[in-house]
Amino acid sequence: MSKNSRNKEYRKPAKRSKNSGFGKLMMSLVILGAVLLLFINVALPMLKDSVKKAAAEKTVDMITENAEKIAADNPKVAEVLENMTEEDKEVVTEIIENHMDAETVSEVSGYVADGDQDALIKYAAENLTPEEMAQLLELYGKYGN
Repeated sequence: MSKNSRNKEYRKPAKRSKNSGFGKLMMSLVILGAVLLLFINVALPMLKDSVKKAAAEKTVDMITENAEKIAADNPKVAEVLENMTEEDKEVVTEIIENHMDAETVSEVSGYVADGDQDALIKYAAENLTPEEMAQLLELYGKYGN
């Protein structure tokens, strides 16, 4: 081999591997980021909705169990709460679920535990939409007669 050929061989840059460690790391980070975004946008809202629904159902059950406290001196209210069908309880659950957060649950639970009917009525008047109030009045009329 001539001296010129040896210098060319010596000065050739090292071949870079197409599968370098940095490239693998970057690809892994991109895939991890995509999976994380997918989880945040799809799975997390589904989990929140299921937890919210379970909490709303628990609240409706608690209200039904404490019907006598809530009714206080109005036995008609207790009768309505005790005689509701599962479909009608589902309507009430959906209304509660629409307004559910941690503060609301503790506030309403306190009213129910104390049997504070006036506070429950005030809360409903301030926070429920006219359509939701109409649904509740319809249920009251359905079972109150």
